[in-house]
Amino acid sequence: MFLKGGATMTKKFLWVLVIIVFTPCIAFAQRDVRLEFEGRYWFTDLEGRAKVTEADIGTDIDFKKDLDIKDEGYPEVRLTWYTGKKSKIRFAYTQVGYDGDANIQRTILFNGTTYNVGTRVLTDLDVKYLRIGWAWQFINIDNGFFKLGTLIEAKGFWTKTTLEAPDLVPALREKERFVFALPTIGAALDINPHKMLNIFAEGSGLPAGKYGYMYDVEAGIKLIPIKILSIVGGYRLLEFKAKDDRDFAKVRVHGPFVGVTVRF
Repeated sequence: MFLKGGATMTKKFLWVLVIIVFTPCIAFAQRDVRLEFEGRYWFTDLEGRAKVTEADIGTDIDFKKDLDIKDEGYPEVRLTWYTGKKSKIRFAYTQVGYDGDANIQRTILFNGTTYNVGTRVLTDLDVKYLRIGWAWQFINIDNGFFKLGTLIEAKGFWTKTTLEAPDLVPALREKERFVFALPTIGAALDINPHKMLNIFAEGSGLPAGKYGYMYDVEAGIKLIPIKILSIVGGYRLLEFKAKDDRDFAKVRVHGPFVGVTVRF
């Protein structure tokens, strides 16, 4: 009797728990979405080069050919605040890290340090990317079926490249940082043929003359099985170049992405 009664109490407790969990979900589903938190995973293909000189002398290094840096996948987080039917503000952060381990096939001069041909070189490349943007989709046809407008963003990059030759005596290790920030302008498009489907595309960028350039474009599809949850997938391309006199870092990252959003 005790076991049977305990099972009955357990079932009641589970039903109460289900009601407690899903009641807020139903309430959220009955009102307009204001906040959206999105987590993505980006399957990237990297193309990049860097040159760091000392007394105007240095080597133009290809990350893959010279340092055997491998492609990796990385997460991204986004927070979008829908401030109205035609506007939204978004914060996004991506952190990308690449590693390489190669016996180099040519002599490399990096930041005044020479790595001779045949030397084993370990490479660590970190890229941190922060965006704050405002989209104003002033073209709004058929109550949101087709939305198009401007996208204004402030983008910031922090990159650190480290080259190390641990097998030498003494070991060699050099690193260089690039910091690059730029306001950009572009466009944001949304097509909503059904309440459970969103097709989107956006892009923004700007040249910065002798200091470089940056742009970021993507397109994808968002499936919305319930209003508080959606599944997203698409393709993205990010490229930037930061230049300081004879030194520069140029990175191009592209590939498909998948993600999940929670909407409130």
